[in-house]
Amino acid sequence: MNNDHHHQQQENGTGETNRPLSPWLVGAFMLALCWGGLYLGFNSGGFRQDVYESNAVNWAGGGVQSAAPVDPKVVGKRLYTQNCVVCHQPTGMGVAGQFPPLVGSEYVLADGNMGDNHLVMLVLNGLQGHFMVKGQPYNNAMVPWKQLSDEQIADILTYIRSDWGNNAPAITPDFVAYVRKETASANDSYTQEQLMAMKPMKSTEMPGAPAKK
Repeated sequence: MNNDHHHQQQENGTGETNRPLSPWLVGAFMLALCWGGLYLGFNSGGFRQDVYESNAVNWAGGGVQSAAPVDPKVVGKRLYTQNCVVCHQPTGMGVAGQFPPLVGSEYVLADGNMGDNHLVMLVLNGLQGHFMVKGQPYNNAMVPWKQLSDEQIADILTYIRSDWGNNAPAITPDFVAYVRKETASANDSYTQEQLMAMKPMKSTEMPGAPAKK
């Protein structure tokens, strides 16, 4: 009798196969559905066509193109912090009697008998021995930074010539490359006397530079 009843349940599709879904499974499904709706709501842009900017896609290499070029002063500040701040300090004031200031420095601003080329040269090859900055004597060594690229050096110099109240034109990577090539035979760090013996040059006087208006 019991066997006949069990057999009848299987034929009618009843029994264990009709057990209702577990409440936690239903809850999980509803939670996933709600999450999907919220995700689309926040990320679909309302399915508006104007949200998609086709000109922002770089079809040649994929990804999104930068909306604006990177400011060399921003990059220069980061590089300065990584490489120069220990000696010249975040304020650009240096350390009295040890490392000269960059604020108002004739080297940085290319004032007097100093040129933009002198600034690039001392960064590339370093500076040694006795030298004067803003009327104060120093007798220390600045290490060469030839390992930095032309663009990195240009960014650093552009930054230090425009911060802390300094106001001097930007230094371009092309000018750094020109000075690097012209002084490629120099192996030792310069002295102040050696720098002063070289003709000063503004970056705008570089051969091939755009004419000043």
